Amino acid sequence: MRRRKKQEPKTKLGKILLDNDMEQLDLYKLIIYKTGKTIGVDRISHIVSGKKKNYTIQTAKTICEALGITLNDLVD
Repeated sequence: MRRRKKQEPKTKLGKILLDNDMEQLDLYKLIIYKTGKTIGVDRISHIVSGKKKNYTIQTAKTICEALGITLNDLVD
């Protein structure tokens, strides 16, 4: 079976996930575990892929809190 070559991430969040050997589902679970909040898997997917660029500051802060990063680390 052929393995797909991983593409270079299009967003800072995609790079952060790649650097931490995480997948989007891992981030989803981490957000729930660390913050008690939920961000839909579909929304995470759109943010990681760059399809959703204008998400709320609360969403960004929740992702940052879960990953232990700053807003500057996340936003382009």
